[in-house]
Amino acid sequence: MKKVAIITDSVAMIPPQVAEKYGISVVPSHVVMDGKDYLETEIDREQVYARLRSKQNLPTTSAASPGEILEFYRRASQRAKAILFISLSSGLSAIYSSATDAKKLAQEQLPGTEIEVLDSLTVAGAQMLIAIEAAKAANEGKSLPEVTEIATKIKPLVASFALRESLFHFDRTGRIVGAKDWAKAAIPTVTVLEISAASGGVNKPLLRERSVTKAVEATLDLIEERTKGGRLHAAITHTNRPDKAEGLKKKLLSRFNLAEEVYIGEAMPFVAVVNGEGMWEVGFYTED
Repeated sequence: MKKVAIITDSVAMIPPQVAEKYGISVVPSHVVMDGKDYLETEIDREQVYARLRSKQNLPTTSAASPGEILEFYRRASQRAKAILFISLSSGLSAIYSSATDAKKLAQEQLPGTEIEVLDSLTVAGAQMLIAIEAAKAANEGKSLPEVTEIATKIKPLVASFALRESLFHFDRTGRIVGAKDWAKAAIPTVTVLEISAASGGVNKPLLRERSVTKAVEATLDLIEERTKGGRLHAAITHTNRPDKAEGLKKKLLSRFNLAEEVYIGEAMPFVAVVNGEGMWEVGFYTED
C-alpha cells in the first residue's frame, strides 16, 4: 500500500496517459445541457462545442459534490494510507469547498485515512504541474506532510497564462473578475489573463493584442521576464485548439531551457463550457 494518493479535479486537464503514469485520480465535474445533468465524462465534447458556437441554449456547469469526492477518497483509501487533494483555485469554483466538506465526512467514514486539501490558487497547466510533482513525491514513498510541503512550495512559483480568442463564455459564467472591461470591448482582441497565487487565485488581465502572433510573442516575453533564464517546467492546455497548443510547445522548446517534457492536455467539457472554444494556456514555473 502506498503512503499517499494524489487526487485532483478535471480543470488540471492532465492527459490520461500522464494521470495513469503517475497514479493521479481525476474527479470529473458536471455539465447541464437541455435540462439534463451529465457527468462531463458522459457527454460528447463535440456536441458541447457545437452548442457553444451557436450561443443558444447554452450549457451550464456544476462542481462535483462532497459525496462524489468522498467516493474518490474511499477508493483511494484502499490503495494508500493518506490522500492529498489538489483543487483548482477556490476563487473560481466550489470544488475546493466540496473537497473540504468531503474531508469532514471522511473523518467519520474513513477514520484511518489522513486527508489534506490544497487550494492551488491556479488552474489548468499550472495546477497540472503541482499535481504531477506531488505525485512524483508520493511515488518516491514520501509521507503526506512531505508531499504536501512539496506541493505547497511549488504553489507560489507556478502561474497560468491563458490566451483567449473571445471572452464571451468566460464572462457569462462569472469567472472573468478583473477583465470585465476587456469582455465588453468593441474591437476583437486576443487576451492573456493570469491566474496564480500572485493574482490572488482570480483572473488578472496581462495584455491584449489584435493578432494571435503578437499575443503569443508577448506571452513568451512575459514568461522569459518571469523565469529569468531558469530551467522551465511547463504544461499546455487548450479548448479545441490542438494546433495552437502544439505551436506554443514548439516555441517553448526553441526559446527556453526546459527541465522536462512539456505536457499538453485537452479540456474536458466543464472547462470548455466555462472558457468556450479557442483558449490555449501555458502553466509554468522554474526551478530554484
